[in-house]
Amino acid sequence: MRNLVFVLLVVLSLGICNAQSATAKPQEPAAIGVVFLLDPSSQELKPLPDEQWKVKGKAGWTTVTGILIISGNSSTFRIKAGEKTEFIFISGTAERTRLYRFDQKNSERQLELVKRKGREQETFQGVPFVLTKYGESSYKLVPKTPLEPGEYAIDLSGKTFTFGIDQ
Repeated sequence: MRNLVFVLLVVLSLGICNAQSATAKPQEPAAIGVVFLLDPSSQELKPLPDEQWKVKGKAGWTTVTGILIISGNSSTFRIKAGEKTEFIFISGTAERTRLYRFDQKNSERQLELVKRKGREQETFQGVPFVLTKYGESSYKLVPKTPLEPGEYAIDLSGKTFTFGIDQ
């Protein structure tokens, strides 16, 4: 009888340990090359829209500016100001990922990415963030400071994933 009780206790404790470790494991993205918001309340991964961008050059008397443009006033993906913003993705070139804030102009979102004056060139590096490993095969991008209301995009290997921060 003692042996039976001991065996049952061992089986129950192993079952509880396995259940706890399964829930602690982070959810990995189902797709490679797609950026997801990690919902702070449900821990669900919500995909950001992938929008096309184009480049426009603007020349002045002494400067040339390269501008990234995304059509439309705003992204369809909205986040409330003050919410935790953690983005999860799988990429072979995670170190080349960038986070940009866009200005709204003429029914478009625009970003002055490169400015050249004479032989000097200035390239906008984007919004500072921390990039860490997340799970076994994905990465987590977290802005270093809370994001101000506005329009944003994450550049992941040439694909642009957009979102907006609302008041």
